[in-house]
Amino acid sequence: MSSKLSTYANLIVRFEEELKNIEKNIADDGKKLVIFSESLATEFKGVAEEVFNQISKEVEKNTNDKINELSKKFSEERDKKITEIKNKGQKNMEKATDFVLKKIEEVFK
Repeated sequence: MSSKLSTYANLIVRFEEELKNIEKNIADDGKKLVIFSESLATEFKGVAEEVFNQISKEVEKNTNDKINELSKKFSEERDKKITEIKNKGQKNMEKATDFVLKKIEEVFK
């Protein structure tokens, strides 16, 4: 009977040791998971920042392209209007000169 008791005691001790080993393994695995998740979070943050920077550059490029396009269009329209005004002014100047010359001719006749 004492050998059975000794066997039971040994089994209980082994069981407790195995439980401690399992608890230790669970704790180690938990630490590994936490470290791994922190690593993944850091990597994700880096990738997210990179994508954000790329998107920001693309948006900035598109915005600058649109600004340049509008600026060019405005300059072309402004130059066109200035040319029209100059042409009209030139025609008016010619009409005024002709009118004055006619009046001077009338005076001297």
